[in-house]
Amino acid sequence: MHNNIKRIASIMIAAMVFVSLPCGSIFARTHIETDKDCSITVDIPDTWNDLDTVDFPVDLYRVAEVDKNGTYAVTDDYKELSGMVESIDSKTTADDYEKMAKSASEIVDKEGLSADKTIEVKNGKGSVSGVKTGLYLVYTKPVNSAQYGYSFVPYLVSAPNNEFAMTGSGSDSWIYDNITIELKPEQKELTGSLQINKVLKTYNTELGEPIFAFDIEAYDKDGNVVFSDIASIRFDGVGFKSVVIDNIPAGSRVVVKEVYAAGSYKVTSSDNIETTIVAGDTVNADFTNDYNNKLIYSTGVVNHFEYDGTGWEWVQN
Repeated sequence: MHNNIKRIASIMIAAMVFVSLPCGSIFARTHIETDKDCSITVDIPDTWNDLDTVDFPVDLYRVAEVDKNGTYAVTDDYKELSGMVESIDSKTTADDYEKMAKSASEIVDKEGLSADKTIEVKNGKGSVSGVKTGLYLVYTKPVNSAQYGYSFVPYLVSAPNNEFAMTGSGSDSWIYDNITIELKPEQKELTGSLQINKVLKTYNTELGEPIFAFDIEAYDKDGNVVFSDIASIRFDGVGFKSVVIDNIPAGSRVVVKEVYAAGSYKVTSSDNIETTIVAGDTVNADFTNDYNNKLIYSTGVVNHFEYDGTGWEWVQN
């Protein structure tokens, strides 16, 4: 029976569009040093500590140049965005920036453009230097940890930046070094499958079709049960058969026990196997049984419960 604390559906965290408002003379009283290099730092919030287990790149694409007065001019690859980018002013909204970022990311994908700079994120942090002044698309491709899948909202960041432009208060001095950006991920739970393999070495035709039942329990890293079910395999002769159990949370430790073997058949392998579920893959648990030379007729059915989103439905296998 699926445990009611199983995370049935993927966990989706609503994306928050993060925009470091582009710079401009409307935001600051001093000119930009356009020939001065900048540096950009990624710092993933502690609330996403699972991402610390994954190393991945964050690509920066220079969508526009900027002059000393904060006026943008799109680079050659992004000419179709000139109307939007070059009209940025104090009335440009977060929704406008979101649309520009989305359009820029579509151009990157369509044209197969190479990043101007790449930040290699390790243990939740990363930085890159030598960034020319301008307006950049921050674009991160989806990545997976052992347990979750992450996608990221593309957005725009200006280099240099300033505190007043980002917050509406504080200093309006230009920030060239350690321009800090936060990634805003969407998270979904990953799953994998378990295949139980059974070999029956000897078969007595006079004893009917033997059935073998297995208990499946999966645990998270804290020892909580995240999946529970029972599966069965029926034989009508010697040989190999298997059954696949899907949608088990990835990264969980799964324990498979053969809890019932037909009366005249004994387990010749281990009756208790542990393994770890791998996202998008199938792991195996192998069992072997043999005839024990006893004339004990047996058969049976296995009750299986499926969660339909509102309650548990009983199904007889």
